Amino acid sequence: MRRIVIIVPDLLAFDALRQALPTLQTIAELGTAFKIAAPPQIETPEALWLGLGPNEAQLHQGPLTVAALGADPPDRSTHFHLTPMSFEDGVGSEIDFEISEEDQRQVFEQAKRLNTPKLTIVEGRDRDHGLVWEALGDLGTTAPGKVNNVADYLPEGDGEPLLRRFIDDSINLLSGLPLNEQRRDEGLPQINLLWPWGQGVRIPVPNIAIKRGERADVFSGSLRLAGRSRLAGYKHADRLTFGKGTNTRFEQLRDQLMIANVSITVIDAPSKLLHFERPEELNWIANEIDVKLLKPILEKALTSTTKISLLVPTKEVGIGLTYETGDQNANSIPFDERALDEKLLPTLDLSTAVQRGLS
Repeated sequence: MRRIVIIVPDLLAFDALRQALPTLQTIAELGTAFKIAAPPQIETPEALWLGLGPNEAQLHQGPLTVAALGADPPDRSTHFHLTPMSFEDGVGSEIDFEISEEDQRQVFEQAKRLNTPKLTIVEGRDRDHGLVWEALGDLGTTAPGKVNNVADYLPEGDGEPLLRRFIDDSINLLSGLPLNEQRRDEGLPQINLLWPWGQGVRIPVPNIAIKRGERADVFSGSLRLAGRSRLAGYKHADRLTFGKGTNTRFEQLRDQLMIANVSITVIDAPSKLLHFERPEELNWIANEIDVKLLKPILEKALTSTTKISLLVPTKEVGIGLTYETGDQNANSIPFDERALDEKLLPTLDLSTAVQRGLS
């Protein structure tokens, strides 16, 4: 039996599910609805999306990034997320544009000269890279979005001299690149600072693929989920193929879900649209999911035994729905925020809902 778990956080926002969504309505009428408990505030909420409990292997940003990029450094090492930034007149700024493949090639051909016996860059894509320090220690760093005057936010603690030198050397090395000279001439922000943050160690985590006896294919645009999936023994698809936000490639996703025997998909576009308060675009995404994703999956389920789980968690209480080929439950509870008022509707935590969807 094919098992498909689709997680769409915040799809309840702006009454997006109240509009006419014929496929979702059909699944809701035939399937079984339930509530999803408010998720706990944890370091790695992505673990819940894989069916792991809230206390199972919580990891910082750095170890998740390095894992997502396919690196397996020595056990006694500290992992960082490494973010390219712009530096000018002592101020560090986040880069608000995508870094092209050619610009990245120029930056990291030079940046790898910063590698030492103790520090190694793990190249990724765009703004997401890793750095490994082959040592352990108590260290404090600052996320890029909170950095202003660089001198006030440099790493502190064990390894401080090594990392501060790495940051200073990155500025000196990258500022002279032809691409940055050109960007200066054009009045554009440079790519001339490499900023390590989110440090942590890779602690042992449950390999749920071995525990369950089968691997799940995971689809999302999340670097963090890609790292957590790899450590769990699951295979995360290429994030660029998946797309980002409103550019999620639903046709390609549909085709891959039709092939995978067991899959978990996380669609983050509604959360981003909720953050920027864009109800019209959220309604459009809900229709895209209904027509381009759920409709072909449901049609396939009529001839091939399939279990579909649609999970819509929120920061508070969310809703979920399961349908299995042949179900005829005659459910009358609407699959929207009105379901939250149904006192007899059972409540599951998100990790349990995922586990049941995969079983």
